[in-house]
Amino acid sequence: MPEALEREIADVARETLEKLAFVFAADDLPEAAAGADPALRVRVAFQGPRAGALEVALSEAALPELAANMLGVDDPTGLSPDEQTDALRELANVICGNLLPRLFGEEAEFSIATPVALRRAEERAAGTEAADCRLPLESGACRLRLFLEGEPPAGRGLAATQGGGA
Repeated sequence: MPEALEREIADVARETLEKLAFVFAADDLPEAAAGADPALRVRVAFQGPRAGALEVALSEAALPELAANMLGVDDPTGLSPDEQTDALRELANVICGNLLPRLFGEEAEFSIATPVALRRAEERAAGTEAADCRLPLESGACRLRLFLEGEPPAGRGLAATQGGGA
């Protein structure tokens, strides 16, 4: 998978996590988080010049912190599973909305579907996996997977090489 694409996804996710949820990336992925299954995974599909989906998954340790910070709650222990799911769905929506213009240019128009929570058995999205990256967080990990129909983009500047904006 193209390293430039994975770096671009990680950069957008890092910026979004910090600005939207006050969740910060760590220098290294803790060994326990690297092998752990995510507590929750959501997928947001998109259509436009390219079709595909972005999956965002958070480890169990990071999910309550994300939801509490996004909802402005001091104690994450009182948050319901639905509130935690909604927070991750909103995070995935914002990451996807920030990522697509960086990959395909500011002029490209996309329709982004409502993010959906996934069960563990729902493994594959439509399209080919173009990128799979893990972002270490102070309290766990975030995994991002991009699925695209057709060939994967090369990363920043893709739109200019394909005759789009940017």
